[in-house]
Amino acid sequence: MKFLEKIKKIIEYIKNLEFQKKIILALIVVLVIANLVLGIILITQKNVSVVKVESLINENKTSLIALGGNARRGSIKNTDYAFFKFTEDQKEIIKSTYDENGSCSVIIRVKNVPTKKQKELFNYKDSIIFKYGFLSDNQFTENGKLLKDDFELNRLNSIIANQVDSPEVVDYSIALQKDKNGILQVPQGFFVYSTIKSYIIGCCIAPANIGFDSSIDIPFYGFAPNGGVVDFSNSSFDFTGGSMVFPTVNTSLKTMPIYEISFTQNQENKSTLEDISSVEVLFGGEKFFVNNMKGVENVQIPSSALKESFSYVNLKEGKSEVDSIILKLGKQNKNEKEILVPIITDPGLILNYPSDVWRTVDYEIFEWDRFDRILFFDTKDYDVQNRFFRRLAFFVEKQGYKGKILTNQQLEGKHGFNAHDYSADSMAKFFNKAKEVNVQLNYEEELLKRILLENNLIYMDGDVVMPNEGGIVSISQETPGWSRRRLLAHEGWHTLYFRDVEFRNYVSAVYHTMDQYSLQFLKDYFASQKNLGYDQNDEYLMQNEFMAYTMQQPLNEVGKNFVNWSNWKSVFEYTPDLAAYVRNNKGRGFEDAAIALNEFVFDKYGIVCGNIAIVNKN
Repeated sequence: MKFLEKIKKIIEYIKNLEFQKKIILALIVVLVIANLVLGIILITQKNVSVVKVESLINENKTSLIALGGNARRGSIKNTDYAFFKFTEDQKEIIKSTYDENGSCSVIIRVKNVPTKKQKELFNYKDSIIFKYGFLSDNQFTENGKLLKDDFELNRLNSIIANQVDSPEVVDYSIALQKDKNGILQVPQGFFVYSTIKSYIIGCCIAPANIGFDSSIDIPFYGFAPNGGVVDFSNSSFDFTGGSMVFPTVNTSLKTMPIYEISFTQNQENKSTLEDISSVEVLFGGEKFFVNNMKGVENVQIPSSALKESFSYVNLKEGKSEVDSIILKLGKQNKNEKEILVPIITDPGLILNYPSDVWRTVDYEIFEWDRFDRILFFDTKDYDVQNRFFRRLAFFVEKQGYKGKILTNQQLEGKHGFNAHDYSADSMAKFFNKAKEVNVQLNYEEELLKRILLENNLIYMDGDVVMPNEGGIVSISQETPGWSRRRLLAHEGWHTLYFRDVEFRNYVSAVYHTMDQYSLQFLKDYFASQKNLGYDQNDEYLMQNEFMAYTMQQPLNEVGKNFVNWSNWKSVFEYTPDLAAYVRNNKGRGFEDAAIALNEFVFDKYGIVCGNIAIVNKN
């Protein structure tokens, strides 16, 4: 009651004031309220950083929690830290990114703007330190306060860079660690330490990439959770911590990561037919040579193909030709019982890919890293290979059987091939014909269909199988090593023939203009080898096989190879005159054809006779 009376008195007092005094009093009230509001805003905003977080799964940018003035402003003036903390929503984004992609990293963008006085340090100091690392639970009190007093400048597990050598703007990334059960370890936040004036421009949550990339406008350096030292010369990188981030064994659901090496596009450094330009790369103790070819932007090397999957990588000869080396996850198989997704790689790594890291006992699938929808099957033995491809071989190529789907009883005792190649078109026809004549395909043939569908070589239009581009190759572990290399090249050339009409047209031109006696010898050779059984009435097949047999060996071995065949008893007895002709001219007709084909494929694909790979192990 007394309170209401006081209010009434104040109102009466205001009514009795002169107009000018009322205005002054109103202004005073407004200023008081404004100061109160501003104070509230400052209190609520003091922990809000100007540095915002963005992610691939959430387009909204949200502010980090600032632990101090540097973090709030997003800048460091001189030899100091900026401490940032994640909000609970940002931690959930981190977890979601990991769940969706199998890895996660936190990327920060830093701009170095040294003052005039700081620039003078560059003249007499070899090292100006920059650091970036995560903040863990044990660096906070139970009440969530940062323990700055216990924070060590030389703490482990951070990125360390020399700002003397640093570009003006750089992206630094640290991948998040998984524990032994594969559960993600989410940090509380991160810190940035800089000796010179720097701005933290932004922060991004993304799948983990480890390595360096100088090909983009803003150079990227990504590290494992154990951190490391940035080599701005891009001569080496420490990938040993990759095991903390990525799968360390191949399983049906998890495939180990891939090293992607990209080249500069400086044409002066590209290989020519006379001078192959290679980059020497050391993966731990293994030496590889990667050919820098025109039109080749990058190559992919599975970590599972290496003796040391996660190691130091050093670039030796030709290192200036490399723009980036990134370790990242490839596409993962999502079927626990069947392997449908291939490992992407250069064919040079397929032959020596260790079978003990295959994702299934019977076979492994690879995809040519430069040409999508070209799949390579390596099988445990001929028996597995036959279950996949023998019926298909008779349907597509075998004289007297083409276009027919044989039953299991009809296939009994018959031989297909020790290596196979088929176009998406011929395989689509095979599956449609099998359905039409109601022949029950075996498990491996149905599995092949699922693999082709998964990788978009074929697709379903209702109940009809339709082809896309591409093709498959199959070799077997049962084949001797020397023969596997030749067969891989032979079958690989076929897949390029399937997918490239320009190549087919060029092969046709060479086929019709080459020495016709030599060409007839090749046809007689096919006829003399009963295990081949090619349908010689199929012009497409004949031109395709002519090309592959001519290009399956190195250029300097082409003539010798056909001379060797001319000396086989089965060949000499079948076509004695032409066998003698090839021996006398030392296979010159085939050598001339190979030279023409070799020049075409080098200009078009950057590969040569006898070797479809651009990665070679020493």
